Amino acid sequence: MSHVAAKKISSKGDDSWSTYFYNHFLGFHRHRYVRRVFCLLIVAHIVFVLLPTSSLTVPLPLTELSSFVLDCLWRLWPFPTVTVLSDEGYLPLKNLVLKGIEISVLCLYALDLLPKISHWHRPLWWKIANVLVVTAMVAQVPLSFVGYLQLGVDRTSLGLRVTSMGLSFLLLCEIMTIKEQAREQQALRSAAKRPISAAQQLWNSSGPVRPYGIYTWEDVTKHDKPEDCWVVIHGKVYDLTEWVPLHPGGSVIYDGAGGDCTSMWESYHPLYVTNKGVPSRFLVGEVKDYTDFYNWEGDFYTVLKKRVEAIIPPSKRRDDIRMLRKAVFIIACYVLSYVILVKYFTWWSVMLMAFCGSQIGVNIMHDGNHGAFTSDRTICWWAGYSLDLVGSSSVVYRRSHNFGHHGCVNHFELDSAFETTYPYFRLHKFLPLQWFHKYQHVYAWFFYAIVTYADFFGAFEAISWMSNYPIRKGYIEPREIRKLWMTKAFMLCHQLVIPGLLHGWGWSFLYLQLYLMCFSYGYTLFFAVNHWTTEAARVDNSTTGANNWAVLQVTNSSNFAIDSPLWTWLSGGLNYQIEHHLFPGIVHTRYPEIRPIVEKTCEEYGIRYFSFPSFWAALRSHYDLLKELSTEPQPANAPLMASAQAQKSKVL
Repeated sequence: MSHVAAKKISSKGDDSWSTYFYNHFLGFHRHRYVRRVFCLLIVAHIVFVLLPTSSLTVPLPLTELSSFVLDCLWRLWPFPTVTVLSDEGYLPLKNLVLKGIEISVLCLYALDLLPKISHWHRPLWWKIANVLVVTAMVAQVPLSFVGYLQLGVDRTSLGLRVTSMGLSFLLLCEIMTIKEQAREQQALRSAAKRPISAAQQLWNSSGPVRPYGIYTWEDVTKHDKPEDCWVVIHGKVYDLTEWVPLHPGGSVIYDGAGGDCTSMWESYHPLYVTNKGVPSRFLVGEVKDYTDFYNWEGDFYTVLKKRVEAIIPPSKRRDDIRMLRKAVFIIACYVLSYVILVKYFTWWSVMLMAFCGSQIGVNIMHDGNHGAFTSDRTICWWAGYSLDLVGSSSVVYRRSHNFGHHGCVNHFELDSAFETTYPYFRLHKFLPLQWFHKYQHVYAWFFYAIVTYADFFGAFEAISWMSNYPIRKGYIEPREIRKLWMTKAFMLCHQLVIPGLLHGWGWSFLYLQLYLMCFSYGYTLFFAVNHWTTEAARVDNSTTGANNWAVLQVTNSSNFAIDSPLWTWLSGGLNYQIEHHLFPGIVHTRYPEIRPIVEKTCEEYGIRYFSFPSFWAALRSHYDLLKELSTEPQPANAPLMASAQAQKSKVL
């Protein structure tokens, strides 16, 4: 079912909770192959029930851990009728098949049939009647199994009953699917009559012409609040105060309030938006003596975006069913690892949960904080805040990463990475050389184990740090501070308090430290090998205005293991770092689709596109860079870092 039709089915509007759940959480039924998989499973199980071989037992003894996991899954399932395990700890094939029927039927019921019924334009009594009928059919599944296992119903009767129910269920699915397709066609025909949203009306309206002024940077930085929000794009000053509440990307604009947002404007918006430009109704003037750190000349980025948008339209760059499936799987693994931790409370269970937590960080959190996880702002918000729930800080991440890194990657005076890692590491030759930097290529691997401590304990200090440009501080909403407190409390509760109450406070505290260390490794190393290598270029203010921004995203980044699905999964698409910096608003599961286009376009324009053959090769290059900078002296004319310049100019 198309995205347009899905939205049209609900009569409550795009912002209603029913549409919200329908389009995203229950939106699996829009993909017909998902329904077909469940239907095939039901048919396969029916056939298997009729075969006498279903009474066999799999002759593989289960370990204590696997037995515990299967037992948990059985107890958590809504139909606790069939225990998967036998008393001897083996896996009876019959029990596995019966449990498979339960899972397939219930998934088809919850993900396909109920959404169709609830969103049809029918009277409430009609919906209730249909839900009762379908629910009664689903309820026959556990009732039949109870009769077979506990009341002595013979196997032949069970087979006939399951076959009848299964075929009736499949027939019902097809009937409802035909109706759904008819409603989809009707929705598509009426799509042209859809009213224009308030955001579209405001963006497309001309509005009154405002007085045009010439402002200094000091003037612009004063307008960094929700009630007075100015931004600079290509030297022009725009007042977006009334636009931010309607902005499809949410209030992320506040992170750039009072500063230059040119790179965010160009990289996050499709061509049809950037070509048209910001409406003149928001224009209030220009910055006096404005000089962009980069130039936007040439057609490399325009041609590249046009080619990428030809295969991934702007309306589909965020919503990808593969990302949703991956997120559900990772979250389920994290929850399961937490159950195992509470049950066993051993060092390996802590490391397992830390690994699952780091996977949330590099997969779900990263896309969420870039607004690329899905087109729904609320789901993106939750995806971004998943970082807080596993031990780090999404507020600091969005502030220092999106604006303080992506807009100025490997730019010495601007990229926040050089400043936040110093003096612990020396990642640029312009940084002062300390005596202990001689050993940084050795102690770095131990130091990476405590990176999460800085995120956890230093979040409240880092939240006031400027985003990138020395003359801008940006704005942080008060509610973000409250959320930061709440998420930290939640993290301590489920990782320290609950284990402490169950297993003792001493061990709980020690295991929390082990968790933070393992999480740091699984989270930090993927970011270290993308820009801090001998192959990634670096720039500074000496070339202000001479470097093309899009070209720098390619030359100052490096990919790794792009042919490995395993590393693509584990790194959350960070192995496609070049594609990510050029298109941060595209969900990472689609990067393999655009990589050939990016590489070919770079080749046509003579731009160096580099990719390490493996993760270990990239890690070795990172080691070589640390070793190289451990002894290289600082040049006599080395410029100051961003914060030092800001303090010198007394802007902060």
